Amino acid sequence: MLKFGTRTFIVGLLLGIFVKTTAQTQVLVGKVIDAHTSAPVPFAVVFISNTSKATETDTLGKYTLKNVFQHLRGGSVEVVVSLLGYTTFRQKITYSQRDTLFLPISLVPSQQTIAEIAVKGTRDQTWLKQFKKFEKAFIGTGENVRHTKILNAWVVDFEGDGNTFSASAKQPIAIENKALGYNIYFELQRATVSPIRSSFAGLARFEELKLTDPKQQKKVAENRQRAYEGSERHFLKALAQNKLKQEGFVVYEVSPTYHEKTTFTHLNPQLGKRLFPFNDTAAVRMGKFPTSRELYIRNEIEVLNVNQVARIGTYQDAPFPVSWLRIKGGKTEVTTSGLLFDANSSEWAGDIAERRVADLLPLDFDPEPLPESANWQLLLPKTEAEAPILSALEALPAPLVSVKHSFEGDSTVFRIQVKKTDGTPVQGKVSIAVIEDLQASAADTSLPVVAITDTSSMAVAPNNGITLEEVKVKVKQNKRATQTLLGKIDYVVESKDLRDIISGNVITALQSKVPGVDIFETTDNGGFSRKGARIRGGGYSLRATSSGEEEPLFLLDGIPYGTLQSLSAIPVSEVERIEVIKRANPLLGLRGKNGAINVVTKRAVSHSAAPTASVNDGKLFYWQPTTELSEEGEVLVRFLLPRGVTYYVTINGLTLENQPFTHELRVR
Repeated sequence: MLKFGTRTFIVGLLLGIFVKTTAQTQVLVGKVIDAHTSAPVPFAVVFISNTSKATETDTLGKYTLKNVFQHLRGGSVEVVVSLLGYTTFRQKITYSQRDTLFLPISLVPSQQTIAEIAVKGTRDQTWLKQFKKFEKAFIGTGENVRHTKILNAWVVDFEGDGNTFSASAKQPIAIENKALGYNIYFELQRATVSPIRSSFAGLARFEELKLTDPKQQKKVAENRQRAYEGSERHFLKALAQNKLKQEGFVVYEVSPTYHEKTTFTHLNPQLGKRLFPFNDTAAVRMGKFPTSRELYIRNEIEVLNVNQVARIGTYQDAPFPVSWLRIKGGKTEVTTSGLLFDANSSEWAGDIAERRVADLLPLDFDPEPLPESANWQLLLPKTEAEAPILSALEALPAPLVSVKHSFEGDSTVFRIQVKKTDGTPVQGKVSIAVIEDLQASAADTSLPVVAITDTSSMAVAPNNGITLEEVKVKVKQNKRATQTLLGKIDYVVESKDLRDIISGNVITALQSKVPGVDIFETTDNGGFSRKGARIRGGGYSLRATSSGEEEPLFLLDGIPYGTLQSLSAIPVSEVERIEVIKRANPLLGLRGKNGAINVVTKRAVSHSAAPTASVNDGKLFYWQPTTELSEEGEVLVRFLLPRGVTYYVTINGLTLENQPFTHELRVR
């Protein structure tokens, strides 16, 4: 069984008795019949759970399945038989040295009729909202998400209202993953979705997509290897084979006695205090069987995958994906190929926990071994000062936004299309605001024109002229701006006010310098320490304990920039000022309903040639806070606007990879 949730991702194939393996070409044969009539059942799908090993019964109900135990090097596997109108058959079989295994199967007709399983033609708005939340939690996040989609969404039903509900499916959920080259048929057995925690359990069957283009085949192979590297299976295999360093994993044990509520933005200060070297030699022992190992991990461990670089890192001095692992009871058993005996014995948080169906690989996937001299490094405490580098702020190529507008009767129609620089459609969300464009008034030409001539020549003054004394006027520049492109700013923390921050964390500075902003630390349901932010007693930035819709909006140089953790990684030395907006603002869209925190970096400020920021105070004619882009990266917007007026249109968006984009235009 395959199981995963918002904080855990577990390949749930329960393994049985291991014996010494010799040949691995066992063939499973048998016949599938109707349990009530004993008639043969043709066209039933027979497969090994969570693998690509599958076949169909012929017209006589017979089947042949080859290489049953090859991916496990022995052990036990779960045989699954599925056919519409019958209850799914499941049975675990144990490895045998016999070349041929015989398994007769009787399918019990389902109490549901074909008519009851028929597809519903329409779905209401409640179902659509719940499906979007289900799909996001089920498919996951990452690069593969935009290439992964559910093909038969209509088979999914929901029970419950609001943000917490359960899901069921009378047919296998068909999922196409073009990035990894699989069609996945997921028999959903149980599923719950909630803002705090979501979980799914079921049986997956993988089917290879037919690829004829050699370039596409190569790309899919690279994507599969990339999905494997850094996964739970990769880590457990490296741990079981004592190859953590060779495979690019650096592991620390978290001290159970460390209880200080301190937010760490660097890894090195924690070494010897909160984190200690993990003794993998003592943690791994011989298992009950030749191809298994027992793991003794009593405390939480922190896992860094140093072969990859995180786009938004947890630590400034270690920009790698970070995961946390807890073993329930402190003991479990795993195969040398990285498969847990008990799928429920591990609990993940961090990078590995965020991997979902979009990164799911079959258990019989054979990864390429990493070279012996894999790219890794030993992280030692720093003894010398160094200038911080804002590597996380290096901008990616911005998506290209094209807008076509037309008039249809009394309506104005906007067709918005967003693509990457290579022409690939972008998926994500956009907000649209249409404001009356207030043009600057022209100069009053009725005033007299004063001509200035060369003052070096002699000037003649009239007899009644009076000579004025020279006056010097000094004006002090007001650096605390209250009007920006984001609207009115409630409070500004300048860079000079951040110099005394010892921790180097710009977010921590707001705790004592901005009234009404509370920066705190809390513990989520899994016991992991996380930071949170509260503005005006409103939302929390801690996604693990809120829906994400209640948090303040975090921006970097006026552009949405992920979470509180993302801004915490910015060094104080790179910050020009921090702007705080404590109320809802239409210019910020729906995400800014609980206020916003904008960190302005020095690289975004050029005093020598900086344009003047101004706010358009024109009438707001139309505002659509959030709209999802289609698979082609398009969205069609239609609304009524008065004629004869010039409009200022602002389009802000965020891709599924959390890359912001914006586009502005005027329409007459």
